[in-house]
Order: sequence, then C-alpha cells, then structure tokens
Amino acid sequence: MDTESDGSEGLDRRMAMGMLLALGGLAATDQTQAGGHVGRRKPAPPPVKDQLYREIEAVLAETREIWNSQDFGRLKDVWDADDPQPWYVPEEVQQPFFSWPQIDEYWNPGRKTLAAFRWDFDNLRVKPLADDIALAIFDHFYEIKVAVGPDLPATAGFDRCLTLFRRKPEGWRHILYAQCPLGPETYVRALRERIVKDDFGSFGKSLDDGSA
Repeated sequence: MDTESDGSEGLDRRMAMGMLLALGGLAATDQTQAGGHVGRRKPAPPPVKDQLYREIEAVLAETREIWNSQDFGRLKDVWDADDPQPWYVPEEVQQPFFSWPQIDEYWNPGRKTLAAFRWDFDNLRVKPLADDIALAIFDHFYEIKVAVGPDLPATAGFDRCLTLFRRKPEGWRHILYAQCPLGPETYVRALRERIVKDDFGSFGKSLDDGSA
C-alpha cells in the first residue's frame, strides 16, 4: 500500500518520537527552552585563561585538597574570615547560611556524619567585577558515603557553582559559594548522558558501515 496515501510514514515518525520521549531520551539536546521559546543552543566562547583565571583555579584546587582531606574545618582557610556576612548556599538545605556560626556548624557538626567525601571541579570561568572582586562559575562533582544511619551504598552527584572572591593580602578568598542545581528534567537528561560509555559513538558508526 502507498505510504503517502495512508499516512503510515507520518505515523511511524510519531511512534519513533514517542518511543524516544518514553525512554527519557529527550533527543533535542541541542535546543534550549526559556519563556516558552525553543531555539538552537549557541556554543559558548572558550574561557579566558589569564592570570586571574589561574589564581582562582589555584584557590579551587586548594578547596579540593581540603575537601578530600576530610578535614572540613580547614575550608575556612580559603574564605575571607574577616567577612561579617559570608553567604553559603548548599543544595541540600532549604535556607542558605549567612553567618560564620551556621557555616562552622555545617563544616563541623560535632559528630562524624560522613564516612568519605570526594570533591572535584572543572569547566571554570572567571569574570573580574572590580580590582578586588571576582566572579566564578564552574561545574563540581562529588562522591559521598554517609556514616550515620543504615549502611547505604556510596552515591555521587554533580552541580554548577557560582562563587564570589575577594582579593586579600594572602590571595583570593571566597565570600559567596552557591550551588545552582539543574532543573529535574535537565538533571536527569544530563545524568543519562553521563552514563553513556565512551565507545558508544564508535559502536553506532560500526552499525552504519556494517562492521559490527
């Protein structure tokens, strides 16, 4: 039967798209939606890796070393301890922290709550706002094993972070740290992309050329 006359070709396309959506593929990963508009996502310009970038990167590398040492109280070493109103916005708490007592208790809750924690960062971008103020955004990744409650498996996650730094005599120091979680659908799609094995692209090409 002629597929153009009975519309089966269009039906097949709709069925294929429905399967992709049902599987959570959300194949249009090159599109962005905001305010109801859909458009092509433009590639971001590369980061400017100048002296400021290298200095902020060094502070984040020190931050990583402290997190991974499990001596979380040392994190204050990479903060402006003279700032009367530090801002700290962890993703897992409803109300951000705006004082040192709150942050100190978060870093040192008085009992061992984590069996192990590992932190890393990448995709750093830095923007100067003033001679002594800099804005940074980066991706961070963490792995965590909780020490209290049932013996649950370790878990991991990833986020974006927005940070402000003030230049001090001893170097750049945090004055704001805010985790910026992705929306639920975007996070799930990003998670699904992360678990695809590196060799899947070559596997798909082998099917096209018949070498599989």
